[in-house]
Amino acid sequence: MLEAIGMLAACGGAAAALLLDDGRARQAAIAIALLAAPVLVLGNVWDEPRVVEFRSSTGELGAAAAIATIGVAALAAAFRRFPAAFPIIAVTVLPLRVPVEIGGETANLLVPLYLVIAAAFIASVLSEHPQPRSERPDPWPLWLRRLLAATLLLYAIQAIYSEDVANAIENVGFFLVPFAILFCLLAEVRWSRALLRWTLVGVAVVAAGCAVIAIYQYFARDLFLNPELFDSNELHAYFRTNSIFFDPNILGRYLALAITALAACIAWGGSRRELGLAALVCTLGLIGLAFSYSLTSFAALLAGLATIAVLRFGWTGAAAFAGLGLAGLAALAIAGGTPTSDIEDYRSIDSGHADLIEGGLDLARDRPVAGWGSGSFGRAFYDRIEPARTTVSHSEPITVAAEQGAIGFAVYVGLILTALATLLGGGVRSSLARSAVGACFVAMLVSSFGYTGFVIDPAVWALLALGVATRRDPPEASATI
Repeated sequence: MLEAIGMLAACGGAAAALLLDDGRARQAAIAIALLAAPVLVLGNVWDEPRVVEFRSSTGELGAAAAIATIGVAALAAAFRRFPAAFPIIAVTVLPLRVPVEIGGETANLLVPLYLVIAAAFIASVLSEHPQPRSERPDPWPLWLRRLLAATLLLYAIQAIYSEDVANAIENVGFFLVPFAILFCLLAEVRWSRALLRWTLVGVAVVAAGCAVIAIYQYFARDLFLNPELFDSNELHAYFRTNSIFFDPNILGRYLALAITALAACIAWGGSRRELGLAALVCTLGLIGLAFSYSLTSFAALLAGLATIAVLRFGWTGAAAFAGLGLAGLAALAIAGGTPTSDIEDYRSIDSGHADLIEGGLDLARDRPVAGWGSGSFGRAFYDRIEPARTTVSHSEPITVAAEQGAIGFAVYVGLILTALATLLGGGVRSSLARSAVGACFVAMLVSSFGYTGFVIDPAVWALLALGVATRRDPPEASATI
């Protein structure tokens, strides 16, 4: 019962923040969500041995609290003095995870992003005059907010009967609630051309750094953070890199998004220096992406680039892009295809995803209306389909259908369609910023079809917030941002 109350409080507060117009009421709702989420997570793991060991170490606990407090306070002061710093830093640190060891177990958490969100909220509370939500009368952003709120509330409700309540709590506390608050904060930003430019510079710097690390790993045959990946690489002809991430697919997804954004700037044109730097980062990103061997990330990149081609050059550009893609595939086939033609290597890249998808469809058929409950896919698959080592469907539609049934799937489809209408409608082709955001969202959507994570990825919420804000206040037309 307490778990249900906690999830409803956390998700309800975040949902209210998405919908409320009044600034003070919205801040109160965010405060409820921010307080309820960590309490919910802590209550869930309070008696676990690793947490008992950590909280019994008063020195470590005090040091962690002090560092977090100082970090949040410093960032809040910086955001109050330099408001533009928040969106730049928030978007830049979106993918960055920090390995946190508790009781001998390591979890890769989005600590930088959590600190930024908390600091930005505190800075907004300290503001003397919180602004009401300033969207012009426009049905699509309003419906987008409603469906995001419905997604949160439905997830909390369906967690009550979940096969894995603990996992649902983690998703609520670590992902859904903080990312919804991130959306609220970013959607209120006035995105000028200068702010967009510096945000893109931050993204490009991080992407280039991640790509360089991935390239080093490939040639040095050295990896960080994931010893299991290193052992797997020893068994195959190819060598997958993960850069600073635990999973190569996360690296590939982030690089695909960064390349898509930079490719939009190249397509719209700019100074020779800007285009040269963008092309350099894209080249590094493509190499890093290639070394990740993330097939879903390649598909995401192609979808994003195709969207840019359509928005910038119309269907003629799309046809030209398709021709180049076919030529590239032909060249790859002539050159000998992927690094190995051994069917076992293809199966190892797939990592059993086909079996997971088939099992997920079986789970969805078994409970077609309400599903097995939020966050339950792994437990239900292990208990009822196969006790496999990996029990993540790696396909968001399959996960939603199995966990939330037709009810959740209807909300999920509605959210996608409304998001596409918001980001790609309303004269998007006249705005470089909106086109870049829309193309990145399409890339993210395609990535989620072949790899887990949609509403539990901060990039989705950030892109939606950017789409809402730039639709409301489009940056003035220019060749560059």
